[in-house]
Amino acid sequence: MTKNKGGFVLGAIIGGAAAAITALLFAPKPGKELRDDITEEVNNLLDTARDYADIAVEKGNEFMDVAKETSEDIKINLKDTTSSIKTQFTETTKHVGDDLKKVKDEIKEKATDVKEFASVIAEEGKEEAAAVTEEKKAAVEEKVEEVKDSVENI
Repeated sequence: MTKNKGGFVLGAIIGGAAAAITALLFAPKPGKELRDDITEEVNNLLDTARDYADIAVEKGNEFMDVAKETSEDIKINLKDTTSSIKTQFTETTKHVGDDLKKVKDEIKEKATDVKEFASVIAEEGKEEAAAVTEEKKAAVEEKVEEVKDSVENI
């Protein structure tokens, strides 16, 4: 849109100058008066062009100031965001480390419990095996005695 306005303004200036020069050239005036009118019109056009140039410089400076302020705001926001992310990362890392330590401790505790339970089961198994062995041993001895008695009877 700015491009169109700038083109329009430039066209208006050129058109106005052309119209003024044409009007002056075709006006029935003596040479000195005509030259004075042309000079005055050229000065008016130059003043208008200078005014537009001043406005353009002023707007350019305003845009530059806005760009500087915006870039400073962006820098500050980036620093704040970076700091915030760094803090969050540090806290998250600490929490993960704490959680990892807790899990490691729980695993050690469960491993100890399993080891103790396995020892109790193994001990009970040994006792049961010893009891069954004693029973079978007694049964075998009894059978041996029966066989001996039967052999002696024959």
